Amino acid sequence: MNMIKKPIYLICLLLGWLCSCQNDYLDDHYGANGRSEGRNLMEVMEADPELTSFCQVVKDQGLDSLLSTDQTFTVWAPDNNAMSGYQENGLTIDQFLKNHINRFIYEPSDLVDKPSIRVKMLNGKFQEYASSGSTYTFSGVTMASTDRLASNGLVHILSERIPFYHNMYESIKLADNNTDSISKYLKRFDVYTFNESASTAIGKNQMGKLVYDSVFNYRNDWMRKYGHIYQEDSLYTMIVPTDKGWQNGYKSISGYFRTFGACASSSVNAINVPTRTYQLDDVLADSLTRAYTKQNMCQDLVFRKKVDFFNAPGDSLVATSGNVFHHPASLIDGAVKEMVSNGIIWKTDKLLYNPLDCFLKKICVEAENTANRTDVYASVTARSAANTTYSDSVSNVRYIEVTQTTTSARTQPMVQFTIPNTLAAKYNVYVVFAPASAYMTGVKADSTRVNFYLNYVHEDGTMKEDPVISGTITHGNRMTKMFVKQIDFPFSNYSASPFSGTANQDKDCVKLRVQANVASSETATLTRTMRIDCIILEPVNE
Repeated sequence: MNMIKKPIYLICLLLGWLCSCQNDYLDDHYGANGRSEGRNLMEVMEADPELTSFCQVVKDQGLDSLLSTDQTFTVWAPDNNAMSGYQENGLTIDQFLKNHINRFIYEPSDLVDKPSIRVKMLNGKFQEYASSGSTYTFSGVTMASTDRLASNGLVHILSERIPFYHNMYESIKLADNNTDSISKYLKRFDVYTFNESASTAIGKNQMGKLVYDSVFNYRNDWMRKYGHIYQEDSLYTMIVPTDKGWQNGYKSISGYFRTFGACASSSVNAINVPTRTYQLDDVLADSLTRAYTKQNMCQDLVFRKKVDFFNAPGDSLVATSGNVFHHPASLIDGAVKEMVSNGIIWKTDKLLYNPLDCFLKKICVEAENTANRTDVYASVTARSAANTTYSDSVSNVRYIEVTQTTTSARTQPMVQFTIPNTLAAKYNVYVVFAPASAYMTGVKADSTRVNFYLNYVHEDGTMKEDPVISGTITHGNRMTKMFVKQIDFPFSNYSASPFSGTANQDKDCVKLRVQANVASSETATLTRTMRIDCIILEPVNE
């Protein structure tokens, strides 16, 4: 058998088996001769005086032929009272008729051991078929009666029309939904790729080229990362900013992502300390600020399944980004709840996230990470604290031991660290040191004194070191978390976007240099060896 056609063959066998199971179910449930005297679904409905209005719409839209075939369906038919006032339009087939019909049979016995099931309708939407005691509902609509048997399925009569809901993405894109801003942002990630193998050639054009009944593959990288909010078989809860909410959110968040532009000049001195000049307010700076602001506005909007912000387990919820929100009810203060076919939307004029829960996070640079450091006048050795009492105290269980390679007080060992993804925000800067016994027990305790040099892009666009910051003396018998200074960075140096782009910023524009500061007269009591665990920047949210 041709390997390309084999999956199609198997699918056909499976569909045939399912239809056979449905027919066997009818025979078992009603008896081989109990099929309403052979009447099909359309005939059964036309014989029911309660369904004249619904039947008329079915015939007007040409679906009567479908319901007269050998294919098996369940029809959830609104009675004449429910159809009162209904007006047909161009959306009648997809948003009304196909919203009331599904393939295969669903009846009360399906709910014997479960309170509800999800049923996929012909329009791709999912509706909930549920029971409570002797009452049955479909999409929240009470069923007036059940089990009108036909030769090709069942008819259930409803007391109301089933509401049609757009899915989450469809709702956001609606022209009159006041969500045009976020819609434009999300649509930028939409990619449609022509699938030639799935498309059918239907002829040739005047140039002799094949013309296809085209099939396209859809991809949206934002949704692949944060949630497939366009899929009907997924369930999400999403906080959706209105256009006003988008503007307010951008205004409050963009300051954190203020950035500089292209590098105009650059130099490095003998000890590898850079000095650079960057352009301000150029096209690159503006583009990066917009891109990073919008990304961080949207990364925490989606939560899996239908969640209750007011009764969250443990009083916290986790967004699809992985960020945790405590007291999540505060996120939807003033928001309006809307049901969609694949979950719940909360439309809001305000994004109420605490920056500390989202993008303004603690930054920890592990000293042992060679990609983030350079050294001068030093020999650097990675050490492990795994076999000591400091295994739980040393970050990532590893640190570096920095020893002097000269004897001169002028060339004391130094290590320079690059600190990534800083924002235009205020941070408390710390350096954590380990004692000698973090590597081996029983060694003699020692201490050192250090100086710090902080290098970043200043308000004038110049990347340069601030004056020396004098540190204190490390503890010889315990971990030392040494405060360096509080710094309010005027620009962000952020590159943590999960989405690739053509515009890029230099990633190494915040550096901290740590150097031993022990005079020759102090070497009897202090060492020039530094044992550095990590550098920590703790955000200060004011």
